[in-house]
Amino acid sequence: MNSKKRWTRRRRVLVSVGVGVGILALLGGGGYIAAQAWIHTGFSPLDPDTAEEGEWYSVQPDGAIDAFGNPYHANIRIGSEDKVMVVFGGGGVSVDDHTEARPVRSIFDEGFYTVLDGFDQLAKTGLAEDVDGNPFRDWTVIQFPYSTGDFHAGAGTNEIVGLDGETVIVHHAGRTNLDLVFSDDAVEEVLGSPTELLVTGGSAGGFGAAINTGSVLEHLPDTTNVTTMVDSSLLLYDWRSVSEDIWHSPADVTGVLHTDNFTLDALTALKRDHPEVKILFASSIRDESLARMQSYLNGGPFDVSAEDGVEYERDLTVMVRNLQQQVPGIGLYIFEGEADDTTGLTQHTIGSNTRDELVEGTSPLEWLTRAVAGDVESFGIDLLG
Repeated sequence: MNSKKRWTRRRRVLVSVGVGVGILALLGGGGYIAAQAWIHTGFSPLDPDTAEEGEWYSVQPDGAIDAFGNPYHANIRIGSEDKVMVVFGGGGVSVDDHTEARPVRSIFDEGFYTVLDGFDQLAKTGLAEDVDGNPFRDWTVIQFPYSTGDFHAGAGTNEIVGLDGETVIVHHAGRTNLDLVFSDDAVEEVLGSPTELLVTGGSAGGFGAAINTGSVLEHLPDTTNVTTMVDSSLLLYDWRSVSEDIWHSPADVTGVLHTDNFTLDALTALKRDHPEVKILFASSIRDESLARMQSYLNGGPFDVSAEDGVEYERDLTVMVRNLQQQVPGIGLYIFEGEADDTTGLTQHTIGSNTRDELVEGTSPLEWLTRAVAGDVESFGIDLLG
């Protein structure tokens, strides 16, 4: 079932960089104070000796940093089942000096990639939500907040001139942070050797899931039931150059980026190297936020129009065909979701609609749960022209 409504420009921009909390910027008085307290409420450091099932903790390895060199941490929930879900957070992307100089560092900023302090409570949402009926409710969850602008794939620094004319060092440490977290003694003790693994993420986090599943498997080599679900991650660009020259990614990242389609390349390589992994891809048909970023990548403004949505649908149609050919057995979930009734632009990521029957009477949660159990299906392909 599809609900249609108009989105304000403020909400669209905030969602486009993955913040998804534009309403907080509109709160005043006590509501604003309460929102700030929620934003900055983090979790206690992980101690395996005292950690309790169902509780969230923070993991901050030495050397893990955000884009501006501040300490970085991941969040982890201790599950009662011997199963692990790895969630990569989203929040835009940086591809050149212009975007490098325009991060989002507060809920009032507009820019290209998020480097936000706080928001750890968002780890509890979506597939990790602690509610009855969620089949992942009792899994251990590792959530990687997004704060390096590099699809969680960088391993170096980039020097630019900031908007104030001063030299700025941007740290693209997404992959470095991932390896540091998984190599942390406390994390290794908590994870053990899980029987099932789900690697997922939306938007920039979906790109991260696509490119990093192999790296996660290096840390959990005994896990054989593995599923990767990429949600709303389609942008066409010269990603090989970005990964080499801006993010300074490791060779296992740059070496698989042969075309302008990051996710297609990453999932093709994942299937080749790990044929046992079940691979899923989801997208709305005219994703507004991705169409906005694609406009910039094409040399246009960081803005979006109905025509950009039509172009996104064309690109998605080609991608679906290529995924079916290059990633045998892939499961697809193509949907409309919320749509602007004037432009036809559609929602970005499944988001909080995990239980909604977005297409063919099937919810994203049902689609994903069946795939984890071994029944990989596709829905909504007929929505594409």
